[in-house]
Amino acid sequence: MNEFAIGDTVQITGPTMTGNVGTVVSIDEKRGKFLVRITDVTQNYFTPTDLKLFSA
Repeated sequence: MNEFAIGDTVQITGPTMTGNVGTVVSIDEKRGKFLVRITDVTQNYFTPTDLKLFSA
């Protein structure tokens, strides 16, 4: 699970919340998912295939 690290800014490419940009705040290695915070009150788990590094 070296695709992303805590603090990385990522863009969501999967079917849920596509196009949103957030920050990786946690890594669940057992489930193979990354917790991404999109806003102060919105965060969700995503697989590596649902994310890409964001570049402005």
